[in-house]
This record gives sequence, structure tokens and C-alpha cells, in this order.
Amino acid sequence: MAENRSVFEFKQFSLSHGNPGLKISTEACLFGAWASLKARDHCLDVGTGCGLLACMIAQGDPTCAVKALEIHPDVAELASENFHSSPFKERLELIQGDVLTYTSEVPFDFICCNPPFFTNHLAAIDPARHMAIHADHLSPAELATSINRLLSKDGEFAVLYPPDVLALFEQNLQASGLYINEKVAILSNPGSPVLRIMARGSRNKNTIVQSKLHIKTEQGDYSPKFIELLRPYYIIFPS
Repeated sequence: MAENRSVFEFKQFSLSHGNPGLKISTEACLFGAWASLKARDHCLDVGTGCGLLACMIAQGDPTCAVKALEIHPDVAELASENFHSSPFKERLELIQGDVLTYTSEVPFDFICCNPPFFTNHLAAIDPARHMAIHADHLSPAELATSINRLLSKDGEFAVLYPPDVLALFEQNLQASGLYINEKVAILSNPGSPVLRIMARGSRNKNTIVQSKLHIKTEQGDYSPKFIELLRPYYIIFPS
């Protein structure tokens, strides 16, 4: 096991994470739980990292089969190890490759991505970490184009972005005939600024449904909405 690598224990699976790649974040877990409610059938997880979103989707819907793309070879190997040790290994497939050149004979019914988003930012020393967080490896425009190319006619997609980068992503979506249909703003607590936005979209242009989700209450406890979404996954929330 690599130095500084950790193991995150969920109710039905566990994931080694960090070194190489990023450690699992609270926002990513929240996004995975939310995305698993939207996912269906033939799914693609772009930039899977340690495999978090793919495993959460596989647990959330036993009818989903997930292909997980990871560009960094060492991180892809870590995800593959996590998949093979999971109870959903028959429905998970790791593909080491770049979404910009990846092709599929069958379009996907659901595509999810927790993409890199830093722009004009100091480079990370670790190459795997740099690739995971910097948008020069997958820009909002490139992700929009890739989703359009790989998504089925009636498919949906979900992304997790900071508000300013999501705005750039939306601008590029429209050129591809894709639209955001739902936005959920994630805040640390009711008085804090927006950390990230979970966005769901499709080829249909509808009125955008918008809501907020606080990770914690003003008193510092996990919020009821957070607990509801993460209860199937987090050991600290009894079933």
C-alpha cells in the first residue's frame, strides 16, 4: 500500500484512496449519493479516480452497469483494485484512457463526472494530483463535447463544479444542444458561500429546478437532507 494512502469504509464497500490521486471528499460523496438516484442502465463515470462515483452508483441501483474512465495509469490501477474487491465487481469496468479519445459502440444512458476545475492555478507537485484538479487536462468545453458525443438520445448527465466554472460549462453545453435541468447548491452551513453545485442535464431544454443543500446545520450537526442522502452509504448513519 502506498505511503499516506487511506481506506474509506462505506456500508457495503471500502475504497483505498489518495497517493496516487485525490482523497475522497465530503462533496464528492454527496454528489455520488445524489447521482446514484439519477443513474440508470448503461453508465459512464468520467475521471473515476479511486472509483467512488462508480461504486456508489452500482450500490444505489443494482440494474446499473458502470464503465469508469481514468486517464492516469497509477490511479486507474488503484480504481481497478477497488473494483475487484467490491461486491459490485461484475457490474464495474475500469478503462484506462482519455475521454477525449474514448469511443463506445453503445451510447450511455447516464454520464457522471466530478471534473478538474482549477484554472490559472499553481501546479501540484504530484502529477496524479495535478491531473485530477487542473482543468487544463479536461476543460469545461472538452467535457461538454465529450458528453454530447457519448450520451444517448434520451440520456442524462450529472457534474459537480464550483459556481463560476459551472457557468463556463453551461455556455459550452448549449453549443452541443445540451441543457442543465437541475441545480443543487452545496453549502457547508446555512450562512456559508456555495462550495459546489451538483447539476443534472439532458438534451431537453426545461425550466431549471434549483435548490440548496447544507452539509451541516447552524448548530454544527449534519443536516437532515445530508443524512437522508448518505444514510445508505455512511457507516455513521444507522439504517
